[in-house]
Amino acid sequence: MFKRTALILFMMFFMISFSTCSSSKSGVPYKALHADGQWIKDSQGRVVILRGINAGGDSKIPPFIPFTSETSAAQIKSWGMNFVRYVTVWEGLEPTEGDYNTAYLDDMAKRVNWLTSRGIYVFIDMHQDLFAREFCGDGAPQWAATGDPSQLAVPCGQNWFLNYPSPPVEQSFTRFWTDTTLQSHFIDAFKLIARKFRNNSMVVGYELFNEPWNGYFTGSTFEKDYLAPFYQKVIDAIRTEDPGAMIFFEPFVLTGGIPQSNLPPLQRSNLVYAPHFYAIGVTTGGTTNITAAISGIDQDLTLVQQKAQALGTPAILGEFGAAPTTTGIALIQGYYNMLDKHMMGGTIWDYAVADTWNNEGMSLVNPDLSERPYVNAVVRPYPMAIAGIPTLISFSTTTGDFRLEFEEDGVTAPTVIYIPPRVYPTGISVQTSDGVYVTDTASDELYFTATSSVQNHWIDISPAP
Repeated sequence: MFKRTALILFMMFFMISFSTCSSSKSGVPYKALHADGQWIKDSQGRVVILRGINAGGDSKIPPFIPFTSETSAAQIKSWGMNFVRYVTVWEGLEPTEGDYNTAYLDDMAKRVNWLTSRGIYVFIDMHQDLFAREFCGDGAPQWAATGDPSQLAVPCGQNWFLNYPSPPVEQSFTRFWTDTTLQSHFIDAFKLIARKFRNNSMVVGYELFNEPWNGYFTGSTFEKDYLAPFYQKVIDAIRTEDPGAMIFFEPFVLTGGIPQSNLPPLQRSNLVYAPHFYAIGVTTGGTTNITAAISGIDQDLTLVQQKAQALGTPAILGEFGAAPTTTGIALIQGYYNMLDKHMMGGTIWDYAVADTWNNEGMSLVNPDLSERPYVNAVVRPYPMAIAGIPTLISFSTTTGDFRLEFEEDGVTAPTVIYIPPRVYPTGISVQTSDGVYVTDTASDELYFTATSSVQNHWIDISPAP
């Protein structure tokens, strides 16, 4: 009876917190989440660890939507994910110069609502690869591109990224970074997105530009003199429509940690640094030295956090992933182990039902929505919301043992931990430093309320005998 009563009280408190918005120093109400120093927090002051997925590769090709059925949103939720990077493209928004596609916005809103109605946070990513589809990529409409596609270095396919130094790609990016009229079209399209989602508190933010390429500019000059000022313009424009949203941003694509970015602080608040990192050979399944690859991930995340600290923002890993091979599964486990070590969130690439863009083949699902093998490496316990400052997150893929340690921070809402049944088919054994806990089998979540007089808290979870 006590556990049932406590759970009801916890859930009532949790639902109240869902509808409560904290405010920035300027008095603008935040959305459901906000940046606070090195952490992302909810309205109750809990540190939120965001674990989710990019949705996804199918958004890169017409009709530019990540999935067609609400079943996909339910599937993502069933994996315990609390975060989706929703991929959209400028071409879908403004296929003809000056003509904005409101039907596309409506289709986007429908799918976003399928996610947010299930308690999944969403941020909208303005995506591109190779600037535009006519260059074997995606992103900009054809009218915004320039150059001759016949000058691409390689045919479309799994080695698509080798086309970045090609003349038409370089020319299109160089023009974009210097053409204020072209940028105004991009910004106006982005403002339409922000206007569409400003009243959905679970759409917590917007990502400014996927994997920026420098064109003919040198990397350090590009980030300082072109990318940073562009980002500031887009941030200011978005905030005329949705002032409480977080803004996610990336460095020059070749400087996501290894090597380090030269992007200067953006002098704006409520920002999140969100670079990407893929181990060498990952798109073709060529990663064979898993130990070295995981060491590289560890090194990269260390550098990412150092850069985020210099920028004054939290950090997440906006993209990572692997080809669906045996080594790919081990690599995925390594990625998540390192995210735990660094107490970071991340969104894996990707959820794509058709998964035909450049034969990438990295989706977690097949066309019939059946799972690919490495979903079992993705679904694992993690702290969704922490009532304090985390100092340790660890999970053993061998034993199933999970441990969370955190410091008291005066937060009264419960700590929430995702407990996947596929990891714990016989149930769980729990030990805590103090306080009380309850589990909710409907949501596969554990709620832990610590004793405030204790400074350092921990909770151990292991498979039941």
